[in-house]
Amino acid sequence: MHERVLILAPRGRDAAIAAELLGRNDIRCHICADQAGLLVEMTAGAGAVLLTEEALAASDTSALAEWVTAQPTWADIPFVVLANGTTAPRTQAAAKRLAELGNVVLLERPLHAEAMLGAIRSALKARTRQYQLRDAASTLEKAVVDRTRDLEDARASLEIALDAAEMGSWDIDLATGQARRTLRHDEIFGYPALLPSWNVETFLSHVDPAQRDAVAGALDLAVQSGSLEIECGITDANGRGRWLVIKGRVRYSPEGVPTRMAGVVSDVTDRKEADAQLAQAQKMDAVGQLTGGVAHDFNNLLTPIVGSLDLIRRHHADDPRTQRMIAGALEAAERAATLTQRLLAFARRQALQPQAVDVGALIEGIVDLIRRTLGPSISIVLEAPPRLSAARVDPNQLELALLNLSINARDAMPGGGKLTLSVAEVAVDHRNALGLGAGEYLCMTVTDTGTGMDRATLERATEPFFSTKGVGKGTGLGLSMVHGLAAQSGGTLTIESEIGVGTSIQLWLPTTDEKPANAIHHAVDPVRARAAARVLLVDDEDLVRSATADMLRDLGYVVVEASSASQALSALRSGIEADILVSDYLMPSMTGGQLITELRATGNRIPALLVTGYAAAGSDVPGDVVRLAKPFRQSDLAKQVDELLGASRSRVSPLPA
Repeated sequence: MHERVLILAPRGRDAAIAAELLGRNDIRCHICADQAGLLVEMTAGAGAVLLTEEALAASDTSALAEWVTAQPTWADIPFVVLANGTTAPRTQAAAKRLAELGNVVLLERPLHAEAMLGAIRSALKARTRQYQLRDAASTLEKAVVDRTRDLEDARASLEIALDAAEMGSWDIDLATGQARRTLRHDEIFGYPALLPSWNVETFLSHVDPAQRDAVAGALDLAVQSGSLEIECGITDANGRGRWLVIKGRVRYSPEGVPTRMAGVVSDVTDRKEADAQLAQAQKMDAVGQLTGGVAHDFNNLLTPIVGSLDLIRRHHADDPRTQRMIAGALEAAERAATLTQRLLAFARRQALQPQAVDVGALIEGIVDLIRRTLGPSISIVLEAPPRLSAARVDPNQLELALLNLSINARDAMPGGGKLTLSVAEVAVDHRNALGLGAGEYLCMTVTDTGTGMDRATLERATEPFFSTKGVGKGTGLGLSMVHGLAAQSGGTLTIESEIGVGTSIQLWLPTTDEKPANAIHHAVDPVRARAAARVLLVDDEDLVRSATADMLRDLGYVVVEASSASQALSALRSGIEADILVSDYLMPSMTGGQLITELRATGNRIPALLVTGYAAAGSDVPGDVVRLAKPFRQSDLAKQVDELLGASRSRVSPLPA
């Protein structure tokens, strides 16, 4: 309503032509039939009034003049009057009618359309400023009343405040050092109401001591240069650290003596934090790419090591000494594999296998392990209400995450304490502050009564390799792994901590309507081939392919090796038959996912097992393809191959040449 133009032109087609012109230029307008209708619409709200001089002469304008006089102090609605365009001088009555309207732009007819558009736009812009003035007047009115004798200075302060939306304004008397401010100014410094007085010393007392001298010097320099622009950190009245931007201009007396400095202050803490978060995100992304690449190569190195150790273990089952040595080597290899999984979790590149998980049952299943790990000096409280919705997450990674969080809590309570594991189902809307999508989430909270973290430690807690445990006492990947798991599962991680009180870590995961899967128990000994079967093995890494082939042959399978996806396709097209495909995912030219898609597109439905040491399968992998993460044990490989062969008894049809 406040942006429209009211038109009163009762004669001829003036009103219609004006309305059409304004409409073409995206200016809202409303045609009034008479002055009574105009008054009704002006009361409802308008940005400007366009009328003809003859419309004023056609009826009594006293009601219109009274309306203009009764406007609030902040308002002065602009009138654009189309004059008669005659050469005869205007009568005294006509001049009086125009004077009663007050804020009048007089346009002589005939006139160019651009002239009228320019006048209307200027009037609307002026009216917009009036409404802005109204919004700011509530906080500036007292200052304006107290300083009416210094109206020009007050207007200058007001203009600056209006130009800087949502900023507090201030005005310092350079002779006395005292300042007048808006309420918003003092609120920025943490005060709910205006302080009785404010001066430069009051301001400097809030400034970060490390910046105080520089800020004081900038104020002194501003008096000489005529302008001020500083960004500084402060501690507000509530003890919170804030970042402010302060801008001002100096007013001089006719003799050139600086008398006043007026300006605005704005709180830019959110912007500074956003900049810091962006820089942190960029740093984490760069480290993530590096760690993900290292983990991929490391997994490829571990695969033949683990596979070969498995084979040696089975072939020397009657040698206790060899068994002990191999067990130690396998344990070290598995610890290395866990380290790479943490790296991949942080980098959000681990091959997760999310499924519906009963989180309450999972926590109950792992709580005994946590108790044994934490020791008798730490009591554990479990708060998991019944009938929770399932969460969609990789259960193995979730167990590892909860164990990591519990171990961190134990290290924060060297003298003992209490660890609380709780789960709650929470509905989150799109306006949440966690950056989560709207929906239902399970919030798992791990709370300890330990030493807590200061703000600096809290800000770096999820960084990879950051640890407060000392050299050799931690990898610094625990929290970063949990953070990566949460983000990759569609949730998030939040941390609250206070020195001397403890730490509370919340892991948010989206719920699912799927029914939780039953726990899968892996066989200790590998399942041998139940019948003669041919495996087409594809991997571009010679060591990995050779070790995997040895494991498969040891199980009784016939293995045909291919060093690339294109070589595997050529082998099948040439007539080589295979009962199952075991393929690496990340390979040059064509990925394992693309290989499977290509086979299916030609009608070959050979069972496929996708092996990956780097990324969760991308969009090029069919959703039903089974995956196996590197490094893997012979028993894991045997189980997956056996299940796939058991699910599909049909022979593979060779691809057409």
